[in-house]
Amino acid sequence: MSDEALSSPSSLKNALTRLIRRKGLVNRSATEALHAEWTRIVGPEIGRRSRARRIRDGVLEVVVTNSATMEELRGYLHETVLQQIQISLPESKIRSIRYVRAR
Repeated sequence: MSDEALSSPSSLKNALTRLIRRKGLVNRSATEALHAEWTRIVGPEIGRRSRARRIRDGVLEVVVTNSATMEELRGYLHETVLQQIQISLPESKIRSIRYVRAR
């Protein structure tokens, strides 16, 4: 690409967008933002022992490091966390949470 072609703001923006997509940075930053919101909702202690991985078909998948944390999330925290994440991320249309044990 010539220097002339990159001199316009739209050409530079397009080139940067292609580079970000090619390097996978778009998905990484979305995943990091999802996890940051998860940690804000569940708090730092549970946030250290769990990680929001992705949203697929309205299901938030959360990886949990141990059985005690999984039981805590599935038990008395589940409804509260689900409601808070739905309010916080309405555009994601989360309808349920699936907890998965880390391997």
